[in-house]
Amino acid sequence: MEIKYVISGIIILISLIIISVLHYEKKRTEALKELARYLSFTFSKKGEDSLLSSLNQFSLFSKGYLKKITNVMQGYSNQINLSVMDYQFKTGRGKNSRLWRQTVILFQPGDLQIPDFVLKPENIFNKIGSAFGNQDIDFDSHPKFSKQYLLQSDDEKAIRNIFSDKVLSYFEQQNSLSVEINNNNLIFCKMSKRISPKDIRGFVEQGIKLVNLLRSKIK
Repeated sequence: MEIKYVISGIIILISLIIISVLHYEKKRTEALKELARYLSFTFSKKGEDSLLSSLNQFSLFSKGYLKKITNVMQGYSNQINLSVMDYQFKTGRGKNSRLWRQTVILFQPGDLQIPDFVLKPENIFNKIGSAFGNQDIDFDSHPKFSKQYLLQSDDEKAIRNIFSDKVLSYFEQQNSLSVEINNNNLIFCKMSKRISPKDIRGFVEQGIKLVNLLRSKIK
């Protein structure tokens, strides 16, 4: 009899958790939809498959499985086409599986003629990889940047020219950014972190500032 009550309690608890999560997701979607309206952006609760497919060229979007984009806001700011979206995917299997969820911004400036690169927070596995010869572009002039981030590109010489003092200082002042450029488009996020609706505008402005810093190096 006691086991029956325990099982019933577990079922009720799980149900309450599911209801709470669904309520939170609904509120997030409503807030982002309202923000898109305020910014004169378009909004789609369920992102187009074509957009997700076009992003597979980026390292972030080539990882994992069960990939999904939602809450997509698209518009134009500072002469830049941009898309803000919630993105999630899974890695691993069974008890080792992990769900990654983050807010990703795709910037499409049209004039960003910069070699492809990947920049992400450096962790212990990256450091071990670097010790065995994996690429990590460091800058003696900015040890804080070199400690914070892993930077990789097939054109290291060009990237060193582009990562000026201002660009390096920008990243040193930010926390845990992940940035990729592929085919002159740029994605901007914090891994496994969704930005709250009230902070989205500020996050977009951070990304625009970076795009303009990189633009200034090619003019």
